Amino acid sequence: MSAIDSAIHSVLTGKFEVAQDHIRPEATLESLDLDSLALAELALALQEELGVEVHEHEATKSTTVGELTATLAAKRTAAGVL
Repeated sequence: MSAIDSAIHSVLTGKFEVAQDHIRPEATLESLDLDSLALAELALALQEELGVEVHEHEATKSTTVGELTATLAAKRTAAGVL
C-alpha cells in the first residue's frame, strides 16, 4: 500500500469511522457517507498528512477513492514530494 493509500485509509477509518472493507477504489466519497462538511475536513486532513493542497473540486461527493488517490499521487509527484 502506498503512502497515499495509507493516508486515505487512515483518515477515513480514524476520523470518519468508515469500515475498512468499504474503502475500495470504485467507492464514491458519498457512498462512504461523507457529507459536504466531512469532505472539507477530509481535504484538510489529507493536506496535513500528505503535504499537498487538496482543492474542493478534487474531493466531491462523486469522487471515487481511486480518483482521489490518483489526483494526490500526481500532485505529490509534481511537487517533488515522495
